[in-house]
Amino acid sequence: MKTTISSILVLLFLALISYFSIVGLQPSATYFEDHKDTSFSTSNALTHVKKIANQPHAIGTKAHSKVRNYIVQQLQDLDLAVQTQKGYDFNNYGVITAPENIIAKIEGTHPNRPALLVMTHYDSAVHSSRGASDAASGVGVILEILRVFLAENTPPKNDVIICFTDGEEVGLSGAGLFVKEHPWAKNIGLVLNFEARGSGGPSNTILETNSGNSNLIKAFAEANPRFPVATSLMYSVYKKLPNDTDATVFREVNNTPSFFFAFIDDHFDYHTARDTPQNLDTASLVHQATYLQALLPYFSQLDLNTLHAERDEVYFNFFGLDLVHYPFAWIIPMLILAWLLFLGFFLYGTRKKLFILSEVTKGFLPLLKSLFFGILTTYALTYLLPKMYDSVLENQNDFPFNGHLYIAVGVALTLAFLLYFYRKYTFKTPEANKGVMVSFLLLWLIILTLIAFVLKGAAYFMIPFFFSLASFVLLLFNQRNPFIHLVLGIPALVLLVPLVQFFPIGLGLSKLFISALFVVLIFGLIWPVMASLKFKKVGVVIFGLLAVVLIIAAHTKADFSSESPKPNSLVYLLDTDTQKASWHTYDLILDAYTKPYFTEKSIQNDSVIFDSKYQSQFTYSAAAPTIEISEAETQVEILNKNKTFTEYEVKISPQREVNRMEIFLDQQEIIEDLQVNGKSTPAQQMPFYKNRNSNKLLTYFAVDRDTLRLKLKLKSTVSTPILQVYEASYDLLDHKTLDIVPRNEKMMPRPFVLNDVIITKQKIRLE
Repeated sequence: MKTTISSILVLLFLALISYFSIVGLQPSATYFEDHKDTSFSTSNALTHVKKIANQPHAIGTKAHSKVRNYIVQQLQDLDLAVQTQKGYDFNNYGVITAPENIIAKIEGTHPNRPALLVMTHYDSAVHSSRGASDAASGVGVILEILRVFLAENTPPKNDVIICFTDGEEVGLSGAGLFVKEHPWAKNIGLVLNFEARGSGGPSNTILETNSGNSNLIKAFAEANPRFPVATSLMYSVYKKLPNDTDATVFREVNNTPSFFFAFIDDHFDYHTARDTPQNLDTASLVHQATYLQALLPYFSQLDLNTLHAERDEVYFNFFGLDLVHYPFAWIIPMLILAWLLFLGFFLYGTRKKLFILSEVTKGFLPLLKSLFFGILTTYALTYLLPKMYDSVLENQNDFPFNGHLYIAVGVALTLAFLLYFYRKYTFKTPEANKGVMVSFLLLWLIILTLIAFVLKGAAYFMIPFFFSLASFVLLLFNQRNPFIHLVLGIPALVLLVPLVQFFPIGLGLSKLFISALFVVLIFGLIWPVMASLKFKKVGVVIFGLLAVVLIIAAHTKADFSSESPKPNSLVYLLDTDTQKASWHTYDLILDAYTKPYFTEKSIQNDSVIFDSKYQSQFTYSAAAPTIEISEAETQVEILNKNKTFTEYEVKISPQREVNRMEIFLDQQEIIEDLQVNGKSTPAQQMPFYKNRNSNKLLTYFAVDRDTLRLKLKLKSTVSTPILQVYEASYDLLDHKTLDIVPRNEKMMPRPFVLNDVIITKQKIRLE
């Protein structure tokens, strides 16, 4: 009876600690309850979000101008002098546009010091997203924190520059324009940037710097934000992903360090029509506010010259201890110490016959089985889901609307396997339990060794390992009280349990197998606790049934609905040279919206790939009625020609309301130099045209129907070079002749691609 009660209590505490390790990462939506003039008001910030995210406002649209005017007015209401900066930015991804940044400054008492830059972007993703999370939430937080900061009337020592950048969604263009051309950009010591990659969840702290991070981390800890979610693992993972933010431009161009803060849960809303104020998690906005509330006063006073450092540090947040950090230089000594302690206690236990070597050998078998079946099952699940459900197949974010349920399925199945393979280990098998612990610790040491050389940011995993090693020592001397071992397991639960859901959310559901791996690793660190549980066989049944229930629940939510709409796409393309028109879609599954234009036998017959995050290609094409659309007027002038190079000047003048141009030139053409509207790629960056892996020359996001002017220097060849020009306008659904039937409530525009557009295609011979 005593063992039964003990097991129940242990399970209860395990569940509670795991639960609070996740929910305790961020404040509640009602965290800011004081509505005095000098305190942050969540409702004020949400009002800004609703105004800004009232409709899609991508760069170049009319709604975009209204949002800019609103932000300017709000800054002026705070008695700030506001300026806008407009100009062309041509980045090293071959994207050019004319962003218009909104800039203000709070002058400091020490103007010769480096300034603090607080930043987010105000454009929404092209073309159907309202951008409530990404990044109206950042705008709302900054405007409201500014109001509070100014009301407190504490003069900053450093200049505080506020920059709401434009064109972030099309290539970090506003940040590029500011950092390359604005005089204030030359004297910035730190950037605080606010972002989102979903509509909910805790806000993660990511650090960007070209040098060591030790002074940045020390300063961040001293600023003491109330709910820091900051680990060196996050930045190590971030650096390996093809995702940059506005802050990246400052680091690359001016060597300016930054902190950026982003929430990434509910990733299925990212860049979609569902990124609305209604779907924004208020708690995530509040979490962003807690960072700026602490960091703005602190960094406005600190001499930002002190932030550069040579040394890197491992850092992580832990309940009650705020931010824990220590130098990278400690990683190898700590690893050596971990190996020495493990081997020392292992040899001591062997010599003193505190455990049986044969039990150590046997202990590896259930571990390998658990790893194999846990990882295999979760991998198989994510492999089969796209084949079973259109909602998974058509989700480009790699995280469907019921993705959290699939994570829970993976965790439940892995726990079922673990309890099954370890069902024979009980409170009554102490010698076998010791042998199992050796296998877990050895696996952890191998992983920690790899981390020390490959992913140093995750080196803080050594901390829960040391606590687990202490648990092993107690086990060696037959201390089997599960509550003592549970206390030693708290670091493992607090630091690692949140990562079980972080990886499939942040990297996509296809990485669900990483969750299974973490479940096994956590299980191993708290093995003395798990060994003491009486109901392992019952647990196998419970978690097995739970997995079935969760699969059924996920199945019931797998269909498209008004809450989880199907993304779809339709493109009308007119070749003005041949006067032939065609319909195109990026969809894998045809639906009621696309079937009137395609059949299952339709094939894709235009291989063009327009610039997009996932480089998507058309999946179906079909003949379309030809309508009259004005093509661009073009002019070609040969400026200089010799046996080696030919220089051209090309002018492309849209004759309709064009939002975007894509220009292609045969990849075999060797480009010596390219200027677009007077802009060249920055000298310190590799020009896109020097490293082309396709025929793409550039992408132009049009603003104000401006003429596109190219100066192109090509290696002379016998054949005449030909530019392929595609002009796109976001007005397909409004075109009366084509008469497109609107989507129903269970559909939404497909994100990340050129969608709902009328495109003209024409060739320009350079002669």
